[in-house]
Amino acid sequence: MNEAFAYVDPGSGFVFLQNTSFFWGWLLFFFALFLIPIKFFLKRIKKNPCIIFGVFFILLSLGIITAVNMYKQKTMKKVIILGIDAMDPAITEQLIGEGRLPNFARLKEKGSFSLLSTSNPAESAVAWSSFFTGLNPGGHGIFDFVMRDPEKYSLYLSLNDISSGSIAPKVANRVKGESFWSILGKNKIPSYVYFCPNTFPAEKIPGKMISGMGVPDLLGLSGKFSYYTSLPLKAEDKDSRGRIIHVEPEKGVILSNIYGPKIMRNNRLKETEAGLKIVLNPAAREASIDFQNTSIILKEKEWSGWQKLSFDLGLFKKASGIARFYLKSVAPDFKLYMSPVNFDPRSPLFSISSPHDFAGELADKNGLFYTQGMPHDTWALSEDRLSDEEFLELADEVFNERKKILFNQLENYKSGLFFFYFDTLDALQHMFWRYMDEKHLLYESDSPYKEAIFNYYEKIDLILGEVLARIDSDTVLVVLSDHGFGPFYKSAHVNSWLRDNGFLALKNGRKEGKEFFEDVDWAKTSAYALGFGGIYLNLSGREKYGIVDGVEAQALKRRIKDKLKDWRDEEAGEPIVKDAYFNEDIFSGPYAAEGPDLFIGFRRGYRASWQTALGAAPEALIEINKKKWSGDHLVDPGLVKGVIFANRKIKAGEPSIIDIAPTVLGLFGVDKPRDMQG
Repeated sequence: MNEAFAYVDPGSGFVFLQNTSFFWGWLLFFFALFLIPIKFFLKRIKKNPCIIFGVFFILLSLGIITAVNMYKQKTMKKVIILGIDAMDPAITEQLIGEGRLPNFARLKEKGSFSLLSTSNPAESAVAWSSFFTGLNPGGHGIFDFVMRDPEKYSLYLSLNDISSGSIAPKVANRVKGESFWSILGKNKIPSYVYFCPNTFPAEKIPGKMISGMGVPDLLGLSGKFSYYTSLPLKAEDKDSRGRIIHVEPEKGVILSNIYGPKIMRNNRLKETEAGLKIVLNPAAREASIDFQNTSIILKEKEWSGWQKLSFDLGLFKKASGIARFYLKSVAPDFKLYMSPVNFDPRSPLFSISSPHDFAGELADKNGLFYTQGMPHDTWALSEDRLSDEEFLELADEVFNERKKILFNQLENYKSGLFFFYFDTLDALQHMFWRYMDEKHLLYESDSPYKEAIFNYYEKIDLILGEVLARIDSDTVLVVLSDHGFGPFYKSAHVNSWLRDNGFLALKNGRKEGKEFFEDVDWAKTSAYALGFGGIYLNLSGREKYGIVDGVEAQALKRRIKDKLKDWRDEEAGEPIVKDAYFNEDIFSGPYAAEGPDLFIGFRRGYRASWQTALGAAPEALIEINKKKWSGDHLVDPGLVKGVIFANRKIKAGEPSIIDIAPTVLGLFGVDKPRDMQG
């Protein structure tokens, strides 16, 4: 029996028939053929040869019908998976115990519930890639959100590969492993995949797909908002993750621009623009917003619907986008937030769905929706461009758009795999953990948002209840998360630690190093860090200026690991690192050598700093987290396991996320490939 069946039992007896359907059909068929010579023999000795012919015909028909029916059973099987990013087991069990998640409680009682081991590292980009390939990072090549080119020490995001082409940019998916829906497709089994991370550009499969995390905004970025304000700009506004635009009202009118993709024109890089005119009406606390033959009126504290934008790229080509506006204030200070410009699903620049027009079909049926892979604008909240309440309104919109698409698509779902992904819970826990954790620096005992995270668990439970009401007993239902969650109290500056321990050197004896390794003295550096816990040796023959000989590498890794485990937060009187993992102990497969040489498993409450992720080395080693981004999962994977619920019995004590892919294949009677590790 396929090892996949050790995790989800598809039902007593059904698997055996499913795996042997063609055997029984062809056995009857060949048995009928075997009767042909016997028929001629009996014709001579029997007075009524029609009986033999009738028996032959019946057996032949039964053989063909049985084979066809068994094949139909295989292809008509229904497996639904709801992927809930960051659903934490401790919070889930707490709320089940309090009676706040009745549908999860019912699924646990009648089916199964288990912890689900996550990937190492416990990052969404890594975990979801392991989910749909059944491979660890060494097999699919995604090791972190941030990865590097050793020949240049340059950094890039692992969510997509955007490169320049002769006329237009080229996009590619960096995941190298084969997805289980691709394998199902080769076996004529359709899949319907909605918003799964690391699926951009959309893969052509039998069925339908809309891409998720990894889809950029129209600028080619992960999401850059615009913020128009009459307030004087501050020095820190230059470092904003959005675009802060100072405007000066003249006689109640503001003239500005909306900025689109960059184009090369006359050998010069230029931003495309759309004119923006804003007419203020302070008495009515509203403003008219005019652009590209469109005019909308917004009251203060009001969101617009989706607005269509178009940017001229030259050569008779246009880039179509959509954006939402939020009018924070008209007077005394003008403040207007504009979302990142999303691809218009009706005419996207790149393939965000399969078939290509499927995104437009979803928009026609359900209305326009966020196509940006990470739609929750956490940076706008972190920078106080949006308040807590305004961010929750944005999150509600994303959630409701997804919910509408889910139930619309379930109406037409007949067979095959159906996967749907929700990420709002992840965003809420990142940003609102501070309101439920008394130990966090930003905790407020009387905050109206103390229940915000729990409320979204309840919303997920309501969705589960509706799904349960729509499916029959033959449908396999699985609900799972890629990882759990925890607090983010302090940042650890890993490059700074490497500096202070003699593994990394800065030029001219500097105490601080800027982002992208700008100040690193590679001739004196044996190890460097990037991403959210990865440490790379400055290896000779691999890195551009490598100095570490291959013979020395293992001893150097052991030395770094031993010192890391002694790294302590002296103020708190506790260790920072739970464990440090060698590449060869956690990665295997054809791409393992591309991963970090060590990966740090932080203790609860600690995390690699934002500066570490981009190759910087601040003067301090540890920094108290004062940001609204107050919860996280970038710790040792054993501390942030996910969950799995199913309406079938889970046989394994604790399955892993890489076991899902072979399990799904097994449910459809498809053998897993030899290189699939789950």
